[in-house]
Amino acid sequence: MQLQRCVVISALLFGLVSIASPQADTGVITGRVVDASDAAVPNVQISIVQTETNFHFTSVTNNDGIYRVQSLQPGPYRLTFEAQGFKRLVREAITLRVGDVLPVDVTMQVGAVTESVEVTAQGTLLETETSSTGTVTEGNQLYKLNMYQRYITNTMSIVPGVSNQTTGGTNGLGAFNVNGQRTSGTAVFEDGVFANDPLASNNLVIKPIMNSVDEVKVLTGTLPAEYGHSASGVITTVKKSGTNEFHGAASDYGRTRIMTHRQYFNLYTTAQPQPGNPNGVPAWFMMPDGNGGGPVVIPHVYNGRNRTFWYSGYSKLIEKKTQAYTSVTPTPDELKGDFTFGGLGQPLYDPATTRQNADGTWTRDPFPTRIIPLSRFDPASAKILSYNIWRLPNMPGSFSSTGPVSNFTYDPPSRTFFEDFSERVDHQVNSKFRLYASWTYNHENGLERPTSIQVAAFDGTTGYNAPATQQNTSVGATYVVSPTDLNEFRVSFFRPRNDFFVPSENQNWGAILGIPNISSALMPSFNPTALSPGTYTTAPDYAQLYGLTVQGATRQIRQAESLRDDYTKVHGAHAFKIGYEILYFTDNFYQQGYPSGQFNFANTTAGLQTNGQPIPNTGNTFAGFELGAVSSVNFSTYTNTWQPRSSINSIYFQDDWKFSRNLTLNLGLRWSTESPYHTAHGQ
Repeated sequence: MQLQRCVVISALLFGLVSIASPQADTGVITGRVVDASDAAVPNVQISIVQTETNFHFTSVTNNDGIYRVQSLQPGPYRLTFEAQGFKRLVREAITLRVGDVLPVDVTMQVGAVTESVEVTAQGTLLETETSSTGTVTEGNQLYKLNMYQRYITNTMSIVPGVSNQTTGGTNGLGAFNVNGQRTSGTAVFEDGVFANDPLASNNLVIKPIMNSVDEVKVLTGTLPAEYGHSASGVITTVKKSGTNEFHGAASDYGRTRIMTHRQYFNLYTTAQPQPGNPNGVPAWFMMPDGNGGGPVVIPHVYNGRNRTFWYSGYSKLIEKKTQAYTSVTPTPDELKGDFTFGGLGQPLYDPATTRQNADGTWTRDPFPTRIIPLSRFDPASAKILSYNIWRLPNMPGSFSSTGPVSNFTYDPPSRTFFEDFSERVDHQVNSKFRLYASWTYNHENGLERPTSIQVAAFDGTTGYNAPATQQNTSVGATYVVSPTDLNEFRVSFFRPRNDFFVPSENQNWGAILGIPNISSALMPSFNPTALSPGTYTTAPDYAQLYGLTVQGATRQIRQAESLRDDYTKVHGAHAFKIGYEILYFTDNFYQQGYPSGQFNFANTTAGLQTNGQPIPNTGNTFAGFELGAVSSVNFSTYTNTWQPRSSINSIYFQDDWKFSRNLTLNLGLRWSTESPYHTAHGQ
């Protein structure tokens, strides 16, 4: 078992109040109440109202004149201070941001409580009560920026201390480094819960809809002990909540090809007719979206004003484009058995003549013209070639000893569709008890871009559909035990899923092609060497048998379940916070393998040395395929699935201690245990 312990101690000079750090999605309003002689005023009754929802919170100053109200949603607030023998004081237009520890200090004036002093239009209040630093960006401001695909993680591009390794959009953290640390050292929170993909190699995270985001804060400095998932930085996102007024919006952000200018080295704009594209090149990008929120009102049944609020968001991305690439495709002569390649083709040998001589040496007779007679084609190979699998060459190109070079240009169409949903509900039972629920759903299609193969069932490179779906669900409760005690409880469920569908699945291609005694599950693979699925910038060449390398289907479902409870208590000059968290990770992975076989034709048409080894620079693998001369075949079926499990248990303790008038100590201790991997069924 791996044991990690972290002790964080830092000092805040010239701090005015000591308080505990806020949750990842909320803020804290705190302060000190004094009279005209700068003496602390105890037992001041404080009322805090969120002016958009009328959610009401109360507190009272202690003997040191200190008050603190925690777990407040970002937004505008009104503070009212009342004490016997003093005038009533009202502070308006206090704006709280996510993660803020906001000091609001006041001086009470002697007088009757029926008299009132109102203070408005204050300047921006500085956050002086915590050692953590970061940058807060309002969701509406992000929404107005021209961000490609509107990923929240791109907020890091405008934050000091973060390096960006890409110029495009990304929904992961793999492109960002905070303070020089590894990308895996950055944690993401949505509405206060952990939202990192637990096992994805590219550090994918949930994608909140930008039109439903209230604020995004990137913490890059010394972090409080409650943040135990990061060695470098934290991105915390808070979704919008409904208010007492109904609000909604709809928009469409994007561009069409008529709006796209001609690039410097291009001869045409995307809208102009051009060789190979008489109707121009497709270029279409649109992101329609809509959002809305307000009180939950069911006529004649329930009126949720001042109590229950909802907020919903929807976004869709539609992107259609293309880009030209140059690669290879087999020539018509090659498909008819002609491997001369303009006189450069390697010598071919007939595998049917392979024999061992009386002296123990091996030999094989050549095809005299490097042309395989059609009568020698294997029936299964001839059947495959009858499907006209490949697009024809459209460029002169050239030849190497193994095949054509740069004889094919293509512009694979990209069809990208994202669909995202966001929901949040907030309910205040009373001034002491609040509930919330949040759900975010992301889906993106996995349509690949075809290259040289035009029959999807045979395409081992781009003949797949690989959609991805992820969703994050969380619920939480906040209970004010007393003016100095507060408890917060949250549970969450984050579930990314990736599928890899194969067009030829369960179509019994072995029987169709005349290959006996193989599984009906898949199209057989005819070469062990393949391009990675989804590789569209290069068409498969001779080394990949021009793409006849179908792979099995896969499915991966990962889950991160979390439960945490935090308790805060203010006692004198101390603000204590203690919490427990458990994270439980699962990964269910299924892969089909090669149940219909992985056939290899390498070296079956090469010449033989006396010891039976192939003569270098002879033979052609595609010629072996046409002859049906198999050198080896592999069948694989996975009888179990990889189902790792792991967990992290953490306890932390924080103390923000008002040591003296000009010195606040932020002390923290976190203890975490990370379990070793184990499998679901002890495999």
